[in-house]
Amino acid sequence: MDNAVFSPIEESVSFYTRNDFAIMNNLLTGHMDALWERARVAYEDNRCIIREYENGERTMDSDYDVKWLNILKKRLITELDEETKARILETAKSDIANLLGAMIPAETEMRLYRTAWVAKEYEREPVYPYSLQYRAMDFRVGEIVEIRSITSASLTPYREDEDVGSDFWRYEITVPQGNPVLPLDVFVCHNEEGEVLLPPMKCRITGILPCGNGNTRCRGIITLEYLERLEVTV
Repeated sequence: MDNAVFSPIEESVSFYTRNDFAIMNNLLTGHMDALWERARVAYEDNRCIIREYENGERTMDSDYDVKWLNILKKRLITELDEETKARILETAKSDIANLLGAMIPAETEMRLYRTAWVAKEYEREPVYPYSLQYRAMDFRVGEIVEIRSITSASLTPYREDEDVGSDFWRYEITVPQGNPVLPLDVFVCHNEEGEVLLPPMKCRITGILPCGNGNTRCRGIITLEYLERLEVTV
C-alpha cells in the first residue's frame, strides 16, 4: 500500500487543517517572509509525525493513516534553497486551486463563527485581530473590507470556553445563499465539527457589539456580511 495516496482535494484539505494553511494564506496575502517562516514550522511538524509513526506513537489504524504517511513523505524538505522554495510555492498554488475549485454554492443562508485570539504585540485601539495574516485590522461599521486569505469558520463558536491564555473577538459571518463555501465535515481531516472554508472575499462590517454572554475573555462580537468572492492571482 506504499502507493496509496489522497485525491488532490483530500490532500489539500488535510494539509490546510494543519500548519500549511499559513503557507497558503501568506501566499494569498503576499506576506513572503512569514510564508517561509511558517514553511519551516510546517515541514518540521511533518517530520515529527513521520517519526511518531515510525516509533509507534501513532499506529496505522486505517487506510487514511497509510495515505497520510505517504503524502507527508512527499512534502518533506531539508533546507529552504531556491529549488525547494519553488517547489513549496507550486504546492501551495495547487492546494489553493484545489480548495477554491471544490467550493460549492451555499444551499441556504449560513451564519458562521470565527474566534480571533488577541496577540498582545499587535494590540492597539481601535484595531481588531482576524487571523495570522490580519493581526490588527482597522475598520468601522458600514465599511467594506477585503479578506484575501482563505477563512476557516464554523457553524458554532469554537473553543471560546477554553482558557488559552488570550482574550478573543468573535466574528459572526453571514453568507448569503449561493455564495461558494467548502464544508469540511465530508472529509476525514478537519479541526472541528461544522468547519467551513470561505474563499478570499469582500465583506461589509455590519456591527461591533458587546459579547453579553458573561465570558470575560470575549472582547466583543464583530458581524460581517460576505458580499462577493475575490479573484485570486498567485
